[in-house]
Amino acid sequence: MFGGAGGRGSRASVSSPQGLRNMLRKDEREPGADQAKPAASGPPDNPDAPADDKHTLRGLNDRLSGYLGKVKRLEKENADLEKEIDEILAKRKTPEGRDWDKTEEPLEDLKKQVKDVTMDNARLLLQIDNTKLAQDDFKNKLDDEIKARKVLEKDVDNLKKTQEDTRLNCRQTQKEIDLVKEELERLNQDHKNEVDDLCEKIKDSEVKVEIDSQNSNLANTLNKIRRQYEELARKNMKETEDWYQNKFDSIKVAEAQNNEALLAGKKDMKELLKEKQTLDIRIQSVQAMIKNLEESLLSTKYEYQQRHSPLNKKILGLEAELREVRSQVERQVEINKNLLCVKMKLEAEINNYQRLIHG
Repeated sequence: MFGGAGGRGSRASVSSPQGLRNMLRKDEREPGADQAKPAASGPPDNPDAPADDKHTLRGLNDRLSGYLGKVKRLEKENADLEKEIDEILAKRKTPEGRDWDKTEEPLEDLKKQVKDVTMDNARLLLQIDNTKLAQDDFKNKLDDEIKARKVLEKDVDNLKKTQEDTRLNCRQTQKEIDLVKEELERLNQDHKNEVDDLCEKIKDSEVKVEIDSQNSNLANTLNKIRRQYEELARKNMKETEDWYQNKFDSIKVAEAQNNEALLAGKKDMKELLKEKQTLDIRIQSVQAMIKNLEESLLSTKYEYQQRHSPLNKKILGLEAELREVRSQVERQVEINKNLLCVKMKLEAEINNYQRLIHG
């Protein structure tokens, strides 16, 4: 068993009379407790010597008195400590002391604020995710619109090329028409000249024919020849007019088709240009919307940081204070445990001494 408290008394093992004698001899050589008297010199280390029992019991009584005084003093100190602990606990329960309920109230408010901030954070994160999804959607739409714009620009370029080719074809066709008209005029003029020459030749020619006036008629013969030439001239004229008419008709059909293609190309180009302008406006609006969303996202993040910074500082301060309070409580509990351990040891030593005395 152990006697004394930490730093207040001696420490010795007592389990038999021999151990008690050894302890008394040791205490005679060293300074004793506050109320202990020095014991007489012990006899030789012999447990069978009956002459030393009275001295041993007298020294034991003296030591017991000292230990009882020490126990009373320690009990008084323990009672004082318990009283101080009760006063501290009472002060903590009273308004003058540390009111834990009042301390818990701001903590509850802070917990509620933290919960609200967490919910706001979740809502902001959800809003940010929705904004990112909307931004990605707008970017995809923008990419699609850009692709459509490129396709339309390519179609416009093709229509411009087609229009230019149609204009060249129209010019070429017009040149061919002019050439055909010139050729027709030339042929008409040549035909007219040939007819005039033929008429002059017929007029100036002298034909001596000896015929039987009874069987021939010169006037009828000339009329017949004239009719044949006129028929041939009409036939040639008709064939020439038909050929040129067919040529004119085919040229007119080609020109009409080219004009229709040109008008259709102009109409398509106008529609494509209008659609291109619409796409440009939509692209500008989408880009402006993306820019506004990015600015809103940055503003939301900055506002979130500004709102959470003081709350985080306050939470850190309260956590530090809570750790300090827990540390104080743990130290106080450790002190109480040590005092209780000392008390139990002293009570055990007293019981042991009483058993030795009465035994």
